[in-house]
Amino acid sequence: MYHVGIDISKFKHNCFIATDAGVKVKEFIFDNNKSGFIELKDSLNCLGKPSQIKIGFESTGHYGINLKSYLSNLGYTYVELNAYLTHMFSKALSLRKTKTDKVDAKVISSMLGSVDYETLHTKFYHMNDLKELVRQRNVYLNSRSKELIKLTNLLDKTFPEFKPFFKNRLGVSALFILKRFKTKARISKLSSSDYELIRSKTKGRITYPKFNGLKQIAKDSIGISSKVYDLLIQTSIHQYEYLTQILKLLDDEIIALFKKTNSKLLTIPGLGIITAATIYAEVGDFKNFSNPAKLVAFAGFDVRIVQSGTQEHYGKLVKHGSSLLRNAIWTYALPAVRFIPTVNDYYHKKKSQGKHHKVILSHICRKLIRMIYYIEYHNVSFDHSMSR
Repeated sequence: MYHVGIDISKFKHNCFIATDAGVKVKEFIFDNNKSGFIELKDSLNCLGKPSQIKIGFESTGHYGINLKSYLSNLGYTYVELNAYLTHMFSKALSLRKTKTDKVDAKVISSMLGSVDYETLHTKFYHMNDLKELVRQRNVYLNSRSKELIKLTNLLDKTFPEFKPFFKNRLGVSALFILKRFKTKARISKLSSSDYELIRSKTKGRITYPKFNGLKQIAKDSIGISSKVYDLLIQTSIHQYEYLTQILKLLDDEIIALFKKTNSKLLTIPGLGIITAATIYAEVGDFKNFSNPAKLVAFAGFDVRIVQSGTQEHYGKLVKHGSSLLRNAIWTYALPAVRFIPTVNDYYHKKKSQGKHHKVILSHICRKLIRMIYYIEYHNVSFDHSMSR
């Protein structure tokens, strides 16, 4: 058996090949291009069959995507090792503070002898599209949220009464009025024909008394009048609508891709398809995790434990691993309380014991992860007995 450690970087990759006894076979650098990949393939071919080779990478974002795809198509398997774990493993091997690409490749090769290779194997290629989509969706979703915050700050200066009038929500009706009539001066002079337009566009949500109330707060507004702020409000609205259109396109594609999988996550009550797709994409192959506790740790819901002698203390959540997976599980926790009776009973039981709301939800998240793990690992549909 041969252990191949590859340290990935943007333009070149360091490779260290050793036997399972740790004897060095070959060490070289290859470029992140076609000729470099062929050089790696030739070196691997000299070692024997793919089943006799273990390949390890450090998890380094998108720089290794093409190489992973290339190796998968050739029939090789590989593992991705947590960068923090390789760092600690390196420190355990030597007291010297030396970190180079050459050293990292050797450390990764050495680590392959101490990990469960089959358990950690990642089938990357077929999951990449869905993972890219859910991560980009999260980026655009955060950008849209920031745009709403920016719009709120601008309204606080020019028309502070506007958002409270709409119960502090800048929904479809509020944004339409701002976009169509632009300034509080124009809103204060709305006519009967303007009311008909607003009533039609908002599907009757703006009644005539509410329409008159909007005109009145515009007349009495204490906000400053500024053409610059009015312009910035319009640009912020256009940006918000643009991001909404992008999110709609991404959602449609995510849903289409997720429906092609054999996931059973949608059998879980109250779990939306976008949240389910996010969980599925971030975890990837559930068989990467030999037990649910490892998935709990990957989602960042592990609790810090400090033990010394007879004392044992439990601290805050560690929050390592995938933040997007953690957010998806946390988002689903409240719907789970509503839709799954045993989770609802658990929540109220802990609440009666004086537990804090967020502490209870963190416990529920761990229960949900174990349930999700069982469903996907065994490819079975949800059953209420699983949530006990």
